[in-house]
Amino acid sequence: MIKTSRISKKNPPHETISMNNTIEKLAEYFTKFPGIGTRQSKRLVYFLLSRDDQFVKTLAELILDVKRSVGQCSGCYRFFPKETRGQQELCKICTDPNVDTSILMVVEKDTDLENIKKMGVYHGLFFVLGGTIPILDKAPKERVRAAELVARINTISAKNTSLEVILAISATTEGENTTLYIQKILEPFITKNRLKVSTLGRGLSTGTELEYSDDETLKNALKNRG
Repeated sequence: MIKTSRISKKNPPHETISMNNTIEKLAEYFTKFPGIGTRQSKRLVYFLLSRDDQFVKTLAELILDVKRSVGQCSGCYRFFPKETRGQQELCKICTDPNVDTSILMVVEKDTDLENIKKMGVYHGLFFVLGGTIPILDKAPKERVRAAELVARINTISAKNTSLEVILAISATTEGENTTLYIQKILEPFITKNRLKVSTLGRGLSTGTELEYSDDETLKNALKNRG
């Protein structure tokens, strides 16, 4: 009885439950991050617990600041650092007077856009779909910015005699399904808007995500698009 009493004083039951609840809640939030499962999320929580207060404070401040200082472009939907704290709707790519407005590259996510941009061989416009569509998905319109893409194409087409839309989607099963879905949506605009729709060449291996492709592979895929 005495031994049990001593343990109870050091670790009050309500204190243990409270700590576990906090850990579980934070771990659950981490599982919302892409590619983070239950085990990885717990590791992240215990990693934070092992760091000093300044590390955690700085991390929290950076997370809050990135929401304040980064905006989403109303043209291509990429995230970009604002030059001012006010309302800045368009990014530098969309407002660049030297950008080639006769071509529009459609990508899944911001990291794909950055990967292509750093190659230095593509100088056209971009559009970020915001994801891919799983096979047999019942609500594909909720998965990607299809309506926004159509609106973007209409706006660009009004100022150009012709437009090529390059579907630069990953060569995965979901990526190919997304490409077919977007191609079907754009069919009515091919004649009406003098639209050409192309896809990346098969220099991109099947099952490969654009984000993890090397520069040479992407250059060949872009060069051999059709």
